[in-house]
Amino acid sequence: MKQAGKKKPCNQSQTGGSLNRAVIILKAIAQAPHQGSLLAELAAKTSLPRATVHRVLDILKSVGWIQRDPITARFNLGSDLAALGVTTISRNPIDYIAAQELNDLAQRLNQAIYLNVRSGLDVVCIGSYEGQSQMQLGPSRVGMRDPFGSSPSCLAMLSRLPKNEIKEIIRFNMSRYRGIEGFDEKRFHFTLNETIKNGYSVCTSVIRNSITLLGFGVPICDSSGYPVAGISTTYVSGSANGEQLQQGLAQLKKAAANIQRRLSAEGY
Repeated sequence: MKQAGKKKPCNQSQTGGSLNRAVIILKAIAQAPHQGSLLAELAAKTSLPRATVHRVLDILKSVGWIQRDPITARFNLGSDLAALGVTTISRNPIDYIAAQELNDLAQRLNQAIYLNVRSGLDVVCIGSYEGQSQMQLGPSRVGMRDPFGSSPSCLAMLSRLPKNEIKEIIRFNMSRYRGIEGFDEKRFHFTLNETIKNGYSVCTSVIRNSITLLGFGVPICDSSGYPVAGISTTYVSGSANGEQLQQGLAQLKKAAANIQRRLSAEGY
């Protein structure tokens, strides 16, 4: 005979399942184009039932982790989730260890310097340090996520990973790379092989008004040699001569080495 008033125990598998679905949907929204995602797009991308996606979106919206554009009906990450992200960035040891070094580097080169870390199949910008020119090239900004391997700094990080891990990341992310305007698969593999050989990346890209950009990326590794972050800077083609570019790359490599020493000294 059942005891009256006894509560039914919480079904942990259901709770875990709901959490997993929320994580899957949040990641899908984060990896989508900046304009956001439609409900149908999220259902297709996550392979979850449309009703399930709708229910989870309502929950995420109620806690401020996502928002829906009233005009386009597209979902995007919410400001409350962004606030949590900022807190996470501020507590990342790489950020406070590298900040002064990269700020000084930005002033010396009069260039914007970016600090990026890996997040699964993504790269996240956690630091942007500007020179006196205040000229920011490329789309990077703090909090921005992109497919891992799609920018100079994360290409440098990718090159320091074990070969099997490199292959797996490329296999999963290739469809995302192909969605990037101007992506050239043959050039990507050539650049990656050169990066593996050299220990740093040199990437060219073309933006609006046919401006050619030249980006340098250098990895930051822990004491075991595993990449934990990457730094980069971007020049407009023709804005610096060959000697200046080489000096800029040398300064970038020196800054990465200094940060690595500080990480090692603090036990990372």
